[in-house]
Amino acid sequence: MEKVRFSAGIRLPCGRRAANLTSQTSCVILQIYNILYKKGYVMNRRLLSGACRFALAAGFVLAVLALSACGGNAASPAPNAPAANAQWPVWDLRDGDYRGHFDDREHNVSVQLTIRNEEIVDVSLRWAYYRGVDYRRARAANEDPYAGIYDQHVEVLEFLIGARGVEQIVERTVYMEGLPSGPALEAITTQEVDGFTAATIRSGKIGSAVRDAFNRGRYRE
Repeated sequence: MEKVRFSAGIRLPCGRRAANLTSQTSCVILQIYNILYKKGYVMNRRLLSGACRFALAAGFVLAVLALSACGGNAASPAPNAPAANAQWPVWDLRDGDYRGHFDDREHNVSVQLTIRNEEIVDVSLRWAYYRGVDYRRARAANEDPYAGIYDQHVEVLEFLIGARGVEQIVERTVYMEGLPSGPALEAITTQEVDGFTAATIRSGKIGSAVRDAFNRGRYRE
């Protein structure tokens, strides 16, 4: 009598977990029937074919359960919001001043932040250059539009004042990634300077300088 060979595997959006459950369940059931067949307890080929269909159905049910366990209906996080299981950096937020920098071929930024009781209580933009333009010097000379752009950079940096602890600091810098968004954008009172809107400033450079400051550690007490 001819043996019936059957293997089942269902691929669901959840990935390997559902497929593995399907395949393993089918194999276990078919192995039992093969043992019964070899010992002569199962002689009806139609019954063995029915076992195959049962194995497939059982595996499919388990696959659907696995898909549900994967959280397919979970809500998407808000734009720029940190993930719930985010890994926070290990920063030693002792009282004192922290200095950090960001440098590339076009944009150079340096910031200073003051920590008291793990809270940012003061910030300053030590320098900011873009394509050879010194924004801080332009601010001192009241040179438009660069003076206003300097103010926009200072205001988005001041958005960090009041953040306490690593988690809050990271959450606020997330809104500065790339271009300012959400509460970081709302914190900029100088919204437009000769066509340069607050939404177009490179706040991500400032955020990188802030992370560099805490990665470096305390500059002075």
